[in-house]
Amino acid sequence: MQFHTTDTVCAITGTHHANLKRWMKQGLLTSPQNADEWTNAHLSEIHTLVGLTATGATLNEIRQGQQDASAVQTYGWAARKGDMLWQLEFGTPLSLSRQMHNMSSNYSGDDFIINLLRPLSAWLYADHRQGASRRLDRFEQTVKQQADKVMRISSRNKSSVPLFLEAVSVLDKTEIWLEAIRLTAMGFNVAVDSRATGQPAIKSAIHQHQHHVMWCGAGISPVMQDYFEQQSQKGFPVMLSGPDCKLHFSQTSSSSAA
Repeated sequence: MQFHTTDTVCAITGTHHANLKRWMKQGLLTSPQNADEWTNAHLSEIHTLVGLTATGATLNEIRQGQQDASAVQTYGWAARKGDMLWQLEFGTPLSLSRQMHNMSSNYSGDDFIINLLRPLSAWLYADHRQGASRRLDRFEQTVKQQADKVMRISSRNKSSVPLFLEAVSVLDKTEIWLEAIRLTAMGFNVAVDSRATGQPAIKSAIHQHQHHVMWCGAGISPVMQDYFEQQSQKGFPVMLSGPDCKLHFSQTSSSSAA
């Protein structure tokens, strides 16, 4: 029988160790007989759970579908956005932190960030109704706390791959930390320079890492574009990422992520 390590399973399925632990604890995933020995049957179970959670279904909704041997009934990501908004409006700091933690364990990193937190972030920044500034402030704090938590845990995992995430430009305070959470869920040990100063980060900080991601939330200046091209030509593992990697000749960050 063929066995797979946990790291291999996570790489194949796009999950994180925390997802597998959470799903096993909730009785949705069969535990392996021996630690770090996953079978092809486990892989099939995990692929199924990844597909179901990608719809935004809660673990309780998935469990109910399994028990009824029927299709999972869910209101999806719209409902998860509602859950987060309720916590931002009425939840205690502890309950809000717990909600963020549980959702990050329930869903793969890509789904959690791309399908929930990024759209929620955009909605909160565009909201100008009563209480909007308070909700946004709580969201920014909670995202930063979650990023700090998962990065701290990842730094203690010897199998995590060191990655340096540098903010070239940002539109808001949270986008760099959302990307840090997503990359950590992919198995990276992420270090962040969130300052977006318009100048390259200190070389010693960069060269301690196997990968270097330059985050462009609002374009890239000629200085940083030249730096990227020089690093790339020298063979360093650097890449541009983010929603706007276009060259901006008068680029300025509209907000500091620090």
